[in-house]
Amino acid sequence: MRGRLTTWAAVAVGVGFLATETVVVNARIRDYDEGVYWQSIRALARGEPMFRTVFATSPPIFYEALLPFYWVGHSLGSLRVGILVLGLVGLTATYAVGRLLAGDMAGLVAVLLVATSWHYLHQSAILQADGPAVAISMLALALAMGAVRADGRLRDALAVGSGLALAFSAGTKFFGAVTVVPLAIVLLGASRGRGRLAAAAVAGSLIGLLIVLWPALLAPHAAFDDLVLSHLRSGQVQGGLGGNFRMLLLRRELPLEALAALGVLMAALRRDRAMVMPLAWAGVCVLAILFYHPLFPHHLVLLAMPLALVVAVGLRNLPPLGIGVGLTAAGLVLATAAVGAVVAFGDIQLALTPDLHDAEMTAAVEAASRPGEYWISDNPYAVAAAGRDIPGPVVDTSSQLPASGLLTVRDLEAARVRYDVRWVLVDSFRLDGIPGFRDWLDQHYHPVQTLGGGAVIYHN
Repeated sequence: MRGRLTTWAAVAVGVGFLATETVVVNARIRDYDEGVYWQSIRALARGEPMFRTVFATSPPIFYEALLPFYWVGHSLGSLRVGILVLGLVGLTATYAVGRLLAGDMAGLVAVLLVATSWHYLHQSAILQADGPAVAISMLALALAMGAVRADGRLRDALAVGSGLALAFSAGTKFFGAVTVVPLAIVLLGASRGRGRLAAAAVAGSLIGLLIVLWPALLAPHAAFDDLVLSHLRSGQVQGGLGGNFRMLLLRRELPLEALAALGVLMAALRRDRAMVMPLAWAGVCVLAILFYHPLFPHHLVLLAMPLALVVAVGLRNLPPLGIGVGLTAAGLVLATAAVGAVVAFGDIQLALTPDLHDAEMTAAVEAASRPGEYWISDNPYAVAAAGRDIPGPVVDTSSQLPASGLLTVRDLEAARVRYDVRWVLVDSFRLDGIPGFRDWLDQHYHPVQTLGGGAVIYHN
């Protein structure tokens, strides 16, 4: 009976999560990256090859997983639905891992804390790679824990699946590779057949790695620039260890982090060996965040799942201390979930507030040009929302790319000639960060319309 109740409670949490995210599926743009990814996927959908012409700062699986959703809906909303589906997969896997690790109640606690984590909520309805990567990581862990408990061919298949999911997580966002630590603890800690399990997982990882690397193998130099060099060079000009540490202690994360610290203490007092895996996962995630450059707040979603498991395992050690302590622990869990829900509510309100500036940009782009005409712009969202395209090589004009030498006037000129670009929309500081941009612009284009916020449309 208790197992059924916790399962239905977890389902209710998932339904609430789905309802909350559905509200913002068609909301306005929520991050600059969304416009870039939208334009990249539009380019892939019209047949341009990844890396060879489409600039891609995330590994291929992210784009490949979302392409079917784009083909169905041809909109930002349809792409966000794909992200949401992966978010639900992550929640389901969280409940499975928590339950297998420490019992029914631990599964419920873990899924509640993840579903109300502001970062996980935010990253499960926004076109970015971070949320899907951690969701697939948890799926890899769930498959591994299932493999340890299974028999026969199912055991091998689940182990292969866990390795495949690990490769796909890293193939969505590189930091998914840290999941190798908890995965190794689970598989090598099996009471029987650990060598066979590990071999099957490695085989799955190699198969997944081949799938991930295939587009890069067709254009290795461009892939290295997009996936590695762009991050390394931008990391050299942004942030440091102190800044990363301060971001790690964002106020909205402190309740979950404090509760996780309490969970570690309780597990240590009871010598609960189930804490080893989630604590090791949380530890390696903290290290990854401290040394990741450039670090942005959305990268902290990496911590949501391991911290939730740390809390779930730690708090299961409280019942022997008395009903009062147990009720206090339940109150702390609900309070932590409430904090996350309140922050997420504010984020949803902001997302549903109309963005009059982008609406103006979108309408102006649509009115000025015809379908099929290409634009160069530092507002890729407005161009995509108007049903127009940006050339694949210049979809991203983030300030760190000119600073790292990976976006130059030569790139703009090559795109102008190859794609017969007749329109330019300048709507921020980003294009002006490219050395020589204004001279190039004046040479080939002239202003035809001034818009709000200092934005200008140029035509050749």
